[in-house]
Amino acid sequence: MNVLFIWPSLDCPPGINHGLASLSAALKARGHATSLIHISEALWPVPSGEELHAEILRRAPDVLAFSATTQQFAWIEKTAAFLRPLLGIPFVIGGVHCTMAPDEVAATGLFDYVCVGEGEDALCELVDRLARGESCDRCPNMYVCRDGAVVRNPVGPFPDPAALPPEDYELFDLARIVGGKDGWMSILTGRGCPFACTYCFNGEIVARYRRDGALRTVREYLRRQPVARVLDDIRRLRAGHPEIRTIIFDDDLFTLDRRYVLEFCEAYRAADIGLPFVVNAHCLVFTEEMARALKEAGARIVKFGLESGSERVRLEILNRRMSNAAMIRAVRIANDAGLHSSAFVMFGLPTETREEALETLRLCAEANVGRFRWAMFYPYPGTAAHAIAAREGLIDPGLLASSGNYFEGSCLKFPPEHALFLDKLARIAPWYVNAAGPFPCRERYAELVAEIERLPAEEWRARKETVRREDRALSDELLAAGVPHYSIRFAAVMGVHSDYVRQELQEQMSAAGGRGAHA
Repeated sequence: MNVLFIWPSLDCPPGINHGLASLSAALKARGHATSLIHISEALWPVPSGEELHAEILRRAPDVLAFSATTQQFAWIEKTAAFLRPLLGIPFVIGGVHCTMAPDEVAATGLFDYVCVGEGEDALCELVDRLARGESCDRCPNMYVCRDGAVVRNPVGPFPDPAALPPEDYELFDLARIVGGKDGWMSILTGRGCPFACTYCFNGEIVARYRRDGALRTVREYLRRQPVARVLDDIRRLRAGHPEIRTIIFDDDLFTLDRRYVLEFCEAYRAADIGLPFVVNAHCLVFTEEMARALKEAGARIVKFGLESGSERVRLEILNRRMSNAAMIRAVRIANDAGLHSSAFVMFGLPTETREEALETLRLCAEANVGRFRWAMFYPYPGTAAHAIAAREGLIDPGLLASSGNYFEGSCLKFPPEHALFLDKLARIAPWYVNAAGPFPCRERYAELVAEIERLPAEEWRARKETVRREDRALSDELLAAGVPHYSIRFAAVMGVHSDYVRQELQEQMSAAGGRGAHA
């Protein structure tokens, strides 16, 4: 059968959907054909409904399969409603939104099958049965929707990544995607996370598989690819795509298993891959030994989820049981090893005060992170954090539905004064860090922050369109003078320390010179 995937990634940076890459590979291994329509304004014009319909007819699929995140579901719902009367083929939908809110998705009446959980085995069985003309009512992981009724099948065991075929990266326009990310390519070495942070889907996935009898312990959720296979994937990718310059290992926690980290680093170094790489780490499972091994293997950046500098928020709202001291220590270990430390932080959390948000920025300054990336809290349906936000009366369905991303402003129903503060913070977070940190430019940034905070809403709306240009001009001045600071670089929501800005600018100039000389 011919399965056509539709994946919207609107209003966000383009990338690789590893779930679709794995599903496509599994289907092809069963003898089915696959293709993808990737909806992304960052890559090409977004098609109208009529244009999309014409393209679907051209490809003549037997099954139409959507991949849904929460922020993209509104577009999918609207599109499926338009296409459904025009196409006489099964509609399937999966993705994390379907796992977290399957009844909501099924209730739309737009999809024949809603996939819950990891879908390789389930989708292959579904398509096999469709090809044979058999009943699909009892397919594991599938909600079967027919005539207003829903059959809710339990999930089956997790697939073993090591037993699955290699991901089908060629499903995507890699040259365009990787080129748009300055040569960065995302790869997964495993699946699963043992922690139960309230804002994440991992805890609910574990609970769901336990309820359905498909999981006994959290350890069964934690699965890794053999190191040799990961290296083979990288070699295969590099051979076909010379535009790849950096590998991002996007596992939730690459450093969770010490033995795996050390084995991987030794093998990566011995294989002479020659590409720098980036990993995700956890502050409580990151050691000097790991840091040295990663550095020697060619790691460039280690990313930590700091999330909040407030101990109360971490414990009561996020269920992240770590101290500021532990986070500062982990960043120091990375920095001391010559790695570039990176931190994820969030603002606009339920019950978070203005002072607690500022504590997060002070933590970034105290920890001396190489860079930090910020986002506004988003209450994903089905998570414990969503329940907390609902309990506090912060959920506004209209505001939530209109939030296409979690970078520019809060989607929660805060009082106007706090919402305005968060809107300002989302634009100039590095200024707050500079004003809080031990920098010679501290007073200068403190004056800028105070000026911004005095602006009423209408004046801020005009000013915020210029702050990125202000940030760049001031940063260039400080760079020329050798004054340490953070500035907005490489993304609208990323603050980067001037030491690393200078280093990366030099590397870019060197690479451009090398390409020119070669030409």
